[in-house]
Amino acid sequence: MHEKTSRLPARAPKAVRKPNLPGLNGRSVRNLSQVKAVRVVRRNFLASLAALGVMVTAGVAVPAYAQSVAESQMQGQVPEPQVVTVVAAGPDLVVVRDSYTVVAPPPLRWPVDSLTISSGFGPRTSPCAGCSSYHQGVDFDPGYGVQVHAIAAGVVVETSNPFYTELGVHVSIEHVIDGQKIVSIYGHMQYGTMSLKVGDSVKVGQIIGLVGSTGASTGPHLHFEIRVGGTDAVNPYTWMLARLG
Repeated sequence: MHEKTSRLPARAPKAVRKPNLPGLNGRSVRNLSQVKAVRVVRRNFLASLAALGVMVTAGVAVPAYAQSVAESQMQGQVPEPQVVTVVAAGPDLVVVRDSYTVVAPPPLRWPVDSLTISSGFGPRTSPCAGCSSYHQGVDFDPGYGVQVHAIAAGVVVETSNPFYTELGVHVSIEHVIDGQKIVSIYGHMQYGTMSLKVGDSVKVGQIIGLVGSTGASTGPHLHFEIRVGGTDAVNPYTWMLARLG
């Protein structure tokens, strides 16, 4: 027995309804293009700001990092001290620092290099006619013709011709040492070796003559005096030794 099947016609799919939009005219298209352009510019601007922020952060962080590393490396290290030794009686001091050189002459030096004393300061038996019984200086015996040097920078305040006094060929130089007026006197030098005159300026260590035996003298030597304030004679050896060692 066959059942009779009724077939219903298939339904057609519903059509999707689209809203009726008015067509875009030329002005609307231009407006949309401008909006897109503004969005692109805005994105590029924001991206540039972000990149600039990264660059600034890196520029600040790198030096700070470098400084931190340098500081960490320096921890526990003590810089070596710079030491300059000044020898007052030696030659000119040469100080080299970085890329420049400074030549600093010593402020004070001995009048001769050999300090052998043949007659000391103070009371003594007069060794010759015209020689003093109270010696106001010391006699150094470095040898005939040895160079005599100014002990410090100063100005000549007295000179004498060879036959004027018992000191023979001599010169007196005024200095300011340790803020005090000091006069140094050099006697018995050779004829023709002392050419200074009153008012001349001299430098420390300048050669002012040669050891001789002029004036009241028993042999070649340098008579050397120190007068504090220009008048008061003191033991020149101990005075110099206290300053030069």
